Amino acid sequence: MKIAFFLAAYPVTSETFVLRQIRGMISLGHDVTIVTGLHDSSIRDPFEGSAPVRVIRPVGPKQSGLMRQAASVVSLVTSAKSAQGRKCIRAATAALQGSLLAPLMDIAGSAKASLGEYDVIIAHFGPAGVRAMYLRDAGLISGKIATVFHGLDVTEKALLRRFLPHYKRLFAKTEMLLPISDLWKQRLIAWGADAEKISVHRMGVDVAEFAFIENRALSRPLRIMTTARFVQKKGLIYAIQAVCSVLEDVHFTIVGYGPLEHELRASALACSKRITFAGKMSHKDVLTTLGNADAFLLPSVVADNGDMEGIPVSLMEAMALGVITISTWHSGIPELISDGVEGFLVKERDAEEIADVISRIVGDGENLPAMRRAARAKVEVEFDNEKLDYRLQTLLHSTLEDA
Repeated sequence: MKIAFFLAAYPVTSETFVLRQIRGMISLGHDVTIVTGLHDSSIRDPFEGSAPVRVIRPVGPKQSGLMRQAASVVSLVTSAKSAQGRKCIRAATAALQGSLLAPLMDIAGSAKASLGEYDVIIAHFGPAGVRAMYLRDAGLISGKIATVFHGLDVTEKALLRRFLPHYKRLFAKTEMLLPISDLWKQRLIAWGADAEKISVHRMGVDVAEFAFIENRALSRPLRIMTTARFVQKKGLIYAIQAVCSVLEDVHFTIVGYGPLEHELRASALACSKRITFAGKMSHKDVLTTLGNADAFLLPSVVADNGDMEGIPVSLMEAMALGVITISTWHSGIPELISDGVEGFLVKERDAEEIADVISRIVGDGENLPAMRRAARAKVEVEFDNEKLDYRLQTLLHSTLEDA
């Protein structure tokens, strides 16, 4: 198949799950092109040319420049007499009626040359799907469109105010919707999407690369770890409160950075000897640290702006290694972890319940080897990238056969 991955920006090193999927489609022998709204040439291309990159516009233009570009494209398409010009007018008008500037910028950046013809266009995140749709409406790209919905794109309140009307157009006009969880599938249906167009398709991990350890003695102190961006939805403040309150001997390593760092460090002063802020690490170093941990703690919450997790890959990585996971009844996480079977789930914003789970782990009151086996099996069966790549290939073929 000839596949385009439509991304808002490329490369984005934090979106490793997207890069894994692109690599998977290349490995299966498909002709893959990356179509990106913005391209930062200062970042090394992860695929080193094995997937050509089609750039709509260069990285970093000032907003005033974008506005001038928007004005120029409106003038261009308005004066056009061709069928192509009329398509651009209709697509640009529809986007502007919904107060979206990005699709207009896309049309401006692509008006002189088509972005290509593909069998399927995979757009990661709802807004990217919307942009791909308007480009196709304008006749500047062609192919069936499959949009992957992750988390922020179906939860963040301000984003939804802007994009939900366009999502409904996307539901009607495009061919496939790929939410990463059953929860998001139900949300799309509630917004009017046709269930026949929806296939839940997970993001996963490369299971074979994780050395599973079933029988490992717990450390003293118990080594707890997390890796997360320091934002509200990660719930790290409750992790710190729990670690500070437990009577057992524990040590908590926090890998990451972000806007809440000052607040989190201040909270950790209550038990500073128990907590290490490790800062930013490479993914390789994160996995080394994780492999030496007894438990992985990610107490995710719904943020004030509505932002929620999808199904965190970091939990899958811990489970694949045989590290006990502690998380929350949040978003799609219960689709990965059954409480007491593959790990532990607690209520959101409940430091006391987190502390109780830590105490149960230290107290040897749980069958941890069985939990490790169940966690590894869950990831192997449902969240293994190799299996997911073959499944995605099958889904895309079925969409083409429905043409």
